[in-house]
Amino acid sequence: MTSTREQLALADKLFPWRPSLGPKEVFPSFDPSNRPFKDTEYGIDIEYNHDICMRDAVKLRGDIFRPLSSAPTQIPVILAITPYGKQNPFDVTQIPPSKDFDAGFDGVSFPKHMIFEGSDPAFWIKHGFAYVVVDARGSFASDGEKASFAARSDGIDAYDIIEYFGTRPWCNGHVGMIGASALGAIQWQAAALQPPHLSVIMVQDGWTCLYSELAWKGVLHPSFMRALNDKWMAHGNRVGTPAIDLSRASEEHPYIDDFWRQFQPAVQNITCAVYAISSLADNGIHTPGTIHGHLGASSKIKYLELHPYRKWEWQLTVESLERQLAFFSLYLHAPNRHAADSVKFWPRVRLNVTEKHNAGIWRSENEYPIARTVRAKYYLCAGQNLASAPSPTSSPTPASASYVANSGSVFWQKKFSVPTEITGTSRLHLKLATTSTDADVFVTLQKLDRGGNLVYFPYHTFINDGHVAWGWLRTSKRKLSPKQSTIGDEVDHTYLAADAKFLEPGAPVVLVVAQQQ
Repeated sequence: MTSTREQLALADKLFPWRPSLGPKEVFPSFDPSNRPFKDTEYGIDIEYNHDICMRDAVKLRGDIFRPLSSAPTQIPVILAITPYGKQNPFDVTQIPPSKDFDAGFDGVSFPKHMIFEGSDPAFWIKHGFAYVVVDARGSFASDGEKASFAARSDGIDAYDIIEYFGTRPWCNGHVGMIGASALGAIQWQAAALQPPHLSVIMVQDGWTCLYSELAWKGVLHPSFMRALNDKWMAHGNRVGTPAIDLSRASEEHPYIDDFWRQFQPAVQNITCAVYAISSLADNGIHTPGTIHGHLGASSKIKYLELHPYRKWEWQLTVESLERQLAFFSLYLHAPNRHAADSVKFWPRVRLNVTEKHNAGIWRSENEYPIARTVRAKYYLCAGQNLASAPSPTSSPTPASASYVANSGSVFWQKKFSVPTEITGTSRLHLKLATTSTDADVFVTLQKLDRGGNLVYFPYHTFINDGHVAWGWLRTSKRKLSPKQSTIGDEVDHTYLAADAKFLEPGAPVVLVVAQQQ
């Protein structure tokens, strides 16, 4: 295993840094001191900012939540590692629901000890677990000279944290990890290193390739990367702490290179039990990576759940919490054996066939992609119709369409005469000619009702009027990867600088744009 010092030295060489604002910018009462606290209302014994010494002698700090009890009992640990601040108060009232922007919190309980994207400690304490949340290196209460973002160095730290808590006298020797987004990405990094006391991971939406799933996705995603920079990754552990500049990195590293490889976990090395949970509404960020991680892991025990709700909403609903409890109870040897026994009846894949926002049915499957899938081809034909056969080459009306790229769009339609399900991946093949040497292509798969009105689906965590699926591609990055994707016949591009090929104005080129739904 690469040492922490070697990994951090490589990161220092590759990463662009910027000075952080400090924790008090978002948390005026921030206090990194070690202190105990007893919450008698919830029956929790809390220790804030417990020192955890890493292999390079840097101290990270975690909050430990355990049941209030005088009897010495060994219990399992549920662990979250966050770059967002373990005590950073996340006020749900700051995100009032609206028609277009709704995180889904209005429909769930938001507990007082809730860790943003990291679950509710009180829930786990009630069911006989300990809950630990740790500030990532260089952020908030943890020491460290620089703040990264779910890179390989965070996986090494996670290994040390897991082994520290897995060997505490009050732990039963089993540690499970939990969390979404960056907290999920850190789980992939940690599990790939195979720490002996890591029994399970529960990734509730987490990328495996920061480049293709967040930063670029074939086309630069500047708004999201700026939001990470300015809101979530801006604070470090003091004013001026160097924090990774993701926005600048996205511009300075337009192709996959050694910088981006620091954020690609070796998921094939994962052998612990895996419960991968992803929102079909998050296909703009986390859905592909969660599925990639699940399918790429070498674990003999792994479950995949694809739900239609917004991820923050689903984390805290009663139905999801019951399943989370059952999974951890079984594989962390927790006391609730009734919940644990229910996992014996779980399908390996559970997905929701979604008709529209908040309407669909759950279905059990043996695998994903679904083995009985029938691949169907539809052709872009004259009259902007999708047909089951291509237009004759002698057709007087060619199957082509033109539009002004910066203000218009073009679409093709297919009307189904019988109920039809589209589950899995799709791809669009087309010939494109432009007046420029490069172009960004955006593709959506939409659903219309009988009246021709758009049917909406949740998208991108908190948007209600999304489409069925999305695809993006910069034409100069169109070269396909020779390696087979882990998701069936999903399209995979190389995104390497050596493979970039620009357009000749007016000359058509063949593009393949991937979509996931």
